[in-house]
Amino acid sequence: MSNQPFNETLNTEDFNHLIEAVVKAVLKVGQTHDLEEAIVIRDELHRLPDTLLTEVLNQVILHLVPIDPLLCRWFIIDVFLRDAPPEGRADVAERINLLLADLQSPQSE
Repeated sequence: MSNQPFNETLNTEDFNHLIEAVVKAVLKVGQTHDLEEAIVIRDELHRLPDTLLTEVLNQVILHLVPIDPLLCRWFIIDVFLRDAPPEGRADVAERINLLLADLQSPQSE
């Protein structure tokens, strides 16, 4: 990564590559639950502008919940939000639970 800050907006292809890279990194660190490696990912994500960071985290959650909900919860709540207030952590945990419930519910059409 270069030391130059990210633009506030990325084109769709670059954004998708970023999401894919973060998901792959989290999946890899999830194999060992190595907290130090997970914190490195967290710290790199914190280098993003706030608006981009929010979008990236939302997409990472959407991608990880169907693959490994426990890993998603561990990385987002226990690693990424480790210094956040309890209320914020609880809100995100509830959001992850709702996404998981949506995925597990039978699709009615």
